[in-house]
Amino acid sequence: MILLNRLRLINWYAFNNVTVPIGIFTLIAGKNGNGKSVLLDAIKYALYGDTVFNKSTENKGSRTVVSYTRGLLDVTAGTYMRPADRIPNVYTHIVLEMSEAELNHNFILGTVIETDSGNGFRTQRYVIEDKTLDDIKHTYELDGKEFPYSAAELQKEYGLKMMDATNGLLRFMQRTGLHFNNQQLATFRRKLRSIMSYDPEAKIDQFIRENVLEEKKVDLSKLIEVKSNIDDLNKNFELIDKEITELDEIINTFRELKQKENRLLADDVKIAYQKYLECEERLKDCKRNMEIAEQQMKFDIQMLENLEVHEEEIRELYNNAREHLNSMDCAKAIEDAKKALDNALAEKERLKKEKDALCCFQTKINELLSWFDKMQFDVINKKILSSLTYNTVTKAEKQNAVRMFLSQIQEYRDKLIENRAEINNFLAENQKEQNKCLKIIDAYEDKRVIFSEIPEYVALKNEINREFTRRGINSEAKFAFEYVIGISDEEWRDAIEAYLGNRRYTILVEPEYYDIADDVLNVSNNKYAHLFNTKLLMKKDIKPEPDSVVHFIEVKNPVAKKYFEWQLGKLHATAVDKVRNYENAISKEGRVSVAMDSYFLRFDRIKFYCLGLSAMELNRARAKKNLEKLRQEYMALQETLNDVNAKIAYLDKMRGFFGDYNYDACEEYDKAVSECMKKEAELKVLEEAQKNNIEYMELVQRVEILKKELENIENERGRLQEDKFRVKVMYEKYSKEKENIETEIVSVKAKLQEYECKNSEVYSKAIEDYKKYVDNGKTGPGGPLKDRQRLEREVNEARRQLISKQATYNALRATEKPLPETIESVAEYQKRRERIWVDNRQEIQAKLKEQTQRYEEIFKNEFVLTILKYCETARNDIKLINAELANLKFKSHYEFDVKYVKDGSDYEKIIEYAKYLKEREKLGVSTEQMSIEDMVLNSDNKGKELEQEIKRIVNRITESGDKEQIDSYADYRNYMTYEILLTNDVLSNAKLSKQSGYNSGAEVQIPYMLILLSALLMIYNEKNNSTRLVFIDEPFAKMDPINVKIMLDFMKKQNLQMIFCAPDKTELIGNECDVILPVLRTKPDLMEIGIVKIH
Repeated sequence: MILLNRLRLINWYAFNNVTVPIGIFTLIAGKNGNGKSVLLDAIKYALYGDTVFNKSTENKGSRTVVSYTRGLLDVTAGTYMRPADRIPNVYTHIVLEMSEAELNHNFILGTVIETDSGNGFRTQRYVIEDKTLDDIKHTYELDGKEFPYSAAELQKEYGLKMMDATNGLLRFMQRTGLHFNNQQLATFRRKLRSIMSYDPEAKIDQFIRENVLEEKKVDLSKLIEVKSNIDDLNKNFELIDKEITELDEIINTFRELKQKENRLLADDVKIAYQKYLECEERLKDCKRNMEIAEQQMKFDIQMLENLEVHEEEIRELYNNAREHLNSMDCAKAIEDAKKALDNALAEKERLKKEKDALCCFQTKINELLSWFDKMQFDVINKKILSSLTYNTVTKAEKQNAVRMFLSQIQEYRDKLIENRAEINNFLAENQKEQNKCLKIIDAYEDKRVIFSEIPEYVALKNEINREFTRRGINSEAKFAFEYVIGISDEEWRDAIEAYLGNRRYTILVEPEYYDIADDVLNVSNNKYAHLFNTKLLMKKDIKPEPDSVVHFIEVKNPVAKKYFEWQLGKLHATAVDKVRNYENAISKEGRVSVAMDSYFLRFDRIKFYCLGLSAMELNRARAKKNLEKLRQEYMALQETLNDVNAKIAYLDKMRGFFGDYNYDACEEYDKAVSECMKKEAELKVLEEAQKNNIEYMELVQRVEILKKELENIENERGRLQEDKFRVKVMYEKYSKEKENIETEIVSVKAKLQEYECKNSEVYSKAIEDYKKYVDNGKTGPGGPLKDRQRLEREVNEARRQLISKQATYNALRATEKPLPETIESVAEYQKRRERIWVDNRQEIQAKLKEQTQRYEEIFKNEFVLTILKYCETARNDIKLINAELANLKFKSHYEFDVKYVKDGSDYEKIIEYAKYLKEREKLGVSTEQMSIEDMVLNSDNKGKELEQEIKRIVNRITESGDKEQIDSYADYRNYMTYEILLTNDVLSNAKLSKQSGYNSGAEVQIPYMLILLSALLMIYNEKNNSTRLVFIDEPFAKMDPINVKIMLDFMKKQNLQMIFCAPDKTELIGNECDVILPVLRTKPDLMEIGIVKIH
C-alpha cells in the first residue's frame, strides 16, 4: 500500500509555506472559511489534476487554480493576496511525500504552478525517488527574504525531470500504483468527488444520479445543427419550389393564352373556310347561270334557224311576186338592179364584220406582243404581226406569222405548266417541313420535345413514378438527360449526343428504390425501355480520365453524375488525328475509338438535342429559324405560283381569240363600199321609169306586203339576235364574276394556308369541326364563335395577366437579371424553370438527402444508441457495486435496484426504440445501412409507429430551443428509475425509501457512505500496491455516535487512508485519527495550521 505521509504547500491560497503530516486517518478540523477544503483541493489537484474544487463559503463559484495561486480575496473588488502589479509571477508548490510501507521506500510527487502577470498559468510535475521533504527545499533566501523556486530553478537545483501537466499526471498514476489512463482518471476523480461532497439529505434517485452515476450527457449539438441545416435547406427548397410554382403559373398562363389564341385562330380558320365554302357556292351559282345563259343562246340560235326556214318560204312567195313584177316592162331590169344592190350591201356587211373581227384580233395581238415584251420573250415576225390590218404584207405572210406566233404561245404555256407542277411539289415539301418545325416548337412549349420519340421510355417512367406515389415514396424517376445542366463546350455537343444516343433517355432512380423500379419493369409492357441499375452503380469506384469528355458535361445530381462518368469517363477527349493513340477516345468531329474499334459517328441522325438546359432551346431556336426561312420560301413560291397561274390563265384567254380571219378584210371592205354606191345609183334610174303603171303598182303592193312580212321576220331575227346578245352579255358578266370569285378563292386559300402555317394542328381540327358543323345542318358545336368579342377580351385579359405576373416575378427578384416581359418569351421562363429545377433544386435535394442521412445516423448512433449504451454501462457499474456491497461484512446488506423507466413517457419510448435498433444490429443490419425508408419498408407496424413517434419527439426536442429540456433528454440518468434495497435480520430486499426515518436522512447516510466507498473499493481492490486515499468533507453529519464508530471501524478494516474535514464532531472522529490538523485563519491573507500527531 502506498501512503501519503506529508504535504507541503507554498503560495497556495493563504498557506504561504506549510508542511504538515498526513496519517492513516487524518482529521482537518476548523470552522467553515478557515481553509479545511483548501488543503483537500491542493492534494486532489496535485495528485489527480482535479480542478472541480470544493465550493467556497465566502465567494460562491470563485475557486479556480489562479484564485488559489493568486489568493483571491474579493470577487467583486477583484483583490488578491498576491496581486500581479506587486508580484508579476507567482510560483506555487504542492509537494506530496509518499511511502511504500512494505518496502520502506519514500518518494516525492511534486507539482509546480507558475502564474504569470496575465493570470495565465502553467503546471509541471516531477517525481523524486528515495527522498523525503526533509531532503528537498522549495524556497531560497535572498537579502534576508525567502523566495519560492521557479520550476526551472528547482529543476536546476536538484536535476529534476519536469513533465507537463498531462504526462505528469500519467506518471503520478503509474507511481501511485493506480495506472489510470486519462479516461479512467476522470471517472476516478468523479467518484472521489462523490464521496467527498454527497448530500446526506438527498433522495435515493438524486443520490444515485449525482454521486454514484457518472455525469455524461449525449451531445445533441450535432443533431440540432444538422436539424437546423435541414430546416434551412427545406426553407431554400420551399423558396425554390415557390419560384418554380410562380414560373409554372407564368408558363401555364402562356399556355392558357396560347389556347385562347388558338381558339381565335380556329375561329379565323372557320370564318375563312366558311367564306371559302360561300365562294365555292357562289362559283357554282355563277357556273349554273353561265350554263343557263349558254342554253338561252342555243335556244335563240335554234329560233333563228327556224326563222330562216320561215323566211325562205316567204322569200319564195316574194320572189315569185317579184318575178311577175319583173316580167312587166323594165321590172326585170329594176329587179336585177335591186338584186345586185342587195348583193353588194350583203358583201359590204360581211366584209365589215370580217374587218371588225380582224381589228379586234389585231388589238389582242398587240396586247400579247406588249405582254411578251414585258416577259422579255422574243416574238418571231413581230413586224408582220403588228400590220395585220394593212395591205403592206400579203395575206399568206400574215397567216404564216399568226400560225408561228400561236405555236410560240403554246410552247411558252407548256413551260409555265411544267414550272407550276415543280412549284406545287416544292410547296408540298415546304409545308411538310413547316409542320415538323411547328411540332418541335409546340412540343418545346409543352415540354414534349423528345418524349414523342421515346414513348416506351415515357410510359415506363410514368409507371415507376405511379408506383412510388402509391407507396408514399418522395422520389421520382427521371431520364438521364433531365439532370444535365449544360455542356461547357458546345463544339463537343454533336459528338457527345451522337455517341450516347438512346443512353441519354435511360431512366434513373435513387439507388435505394432501384429494386422497386426493377419490379415495375419486370411486369411492364414497355420492356424495351432502359432502366439503369443505380444500386450497383453507386457501389462502383469510378475514376474518369483527367482528359475525359465527361468533364464537358455539368451534372450536380450524384447518381446522374456517376452514370455519365460510367458511360463517358474512359473516353479521352482529343484531336481527330490523336484518336488512334487511345483504346477509348473521341474527337469533336465524331471520330471515336471504343475498345480499339474506330469509326465515325452519324451526326445527321441526331433528331433532337437533349443534354442541358440549352438543348431544348437549341432545338426550338433551330426549328424557329428554319420555320421562318421556310415561311419566306413558301410565300415566295406562292407568289411565283400565283404569277404562273395568272400567266397561264391569261394565255388561255388570249388563245381563244385565235381563229380564221380574212387578213385582206380592210381593203376588200373599202372596195365593197364603192360598189354599193354605184349599184344604188343604177337602181334609182330604173325605178323612175316604172312609176305610172297600175298593174305594176298592185303587184308592187303585193310585193310590198311580202316584203313587209320579210321585214317582220328580219325584225324578229333582230330581236332574237338582240336577246342572244343580251344573254351573251349576261354570260360574259357571269364569266367576269366567276373570275372575281376565283380570285377571291385564291385569296381565301392563301389566308387559310397562312393559318395552317401558324398551327397546322389547330387548322386541321378547325376544318374538321366546321365540316361536322355543316353536316349537322349548321347546328351544334363546330361553327364560328357567336361571341368572338368576349374571347378577344379574354385574350387581352390573359395577355395583361401574363405581363403582370412577369412583372411581379421580376420585381421579387430585383437582384437578378430580369426576364423579358412579353407574350412571346415563354422559352426564357421555361429555360429559367429548368435551370432552377436541374441546378438549384437538385443540388439542394442532394444536400438535403445527405443531411437527412447524417441526421438519421446521428439520431440513431450518437443519440438513441448512445443513451442506451450509457444506460447499460451504468447498470453494469451498478452490478459491480452491488457485488462489492455483497462482499462487505456489515450488519445490514444494501443493494441497488436500477431499472429503465416504464411510465409511458418519451424516455421510455426512446429506450424502447434504442433496444429495437440494437436488436436489428444483432440481426446483421448496421445502423449505417439502415435508412428511415429501409426501416419503414422492412419493419413491422410497431416499428413503423415507434419510428415516427421517436422522430416526432426528437424534432420537438431539437426545435424547442429549451436548453433545460434538451439537457434533460441528453442525460442518460433520466431514462432509469432508482431504489436501494435493504436486507437485515428483520427485512429482506425492502425498499429503503419506504422505511421510517427515510425522510430525516439518518437512515440513508450509512448506505450512501457504504455505496460510495464500495465504488472506490472496486478500483482499489483491483490494484496490488496503490494509494487508497479517500477524502470526506463534513462526514457523518446526521449519524449518531454509535454509527460513526461503526463506519470508522469499517473504513479501517477496508485498509483505506482517510482524510476528513469536519467543523463539528471533531472529538468523536479525532479519537479514531492518528493526525489532527486544526486550521485557523488569523488574517484575510494568512491561514495557520496546527499539528496533533497521536502515536
